Amino acid sequence: PSSPRKKRYIDPSYMIRSVPANATDSLYCMQLGQNAVHGTMAGYTGFSVGLCNNKMCLLPIPELVATSPRQMNPKGRTWERILAVTRQPNTRKFSRSSCSLGP
Repeated sequence: PSSPRKKRYIDPSYMIRSVPANATDSLYCMQLGQNAVHGTMAGYTGFSVGLCNNKMCLLPIPELVATSPRQMNPKGRTWERILAVTRQPNTRKFSRSSCSLGP
């Protein structure tokens, strides 16, 4: 008897970037980590660390969840920017009907 097979879908928005971290990435990650530790040692819980107006700040997770979009348009500008920044290939199938090249 054969064992049942499971089909799994991996959402591309959760993929790990395919390029090595540069100096800016390393500095940003270090700052995020340090600020997360500082917030925790100060007694805060239920927060995330982020960059707001070029300053590190503690963001309450309930507020982040309440105001974040639940979906991302795979044909949208935001997704195209993510692919460009992370140098990932666009695996979405291209069709002529999805793009207007003029009259």
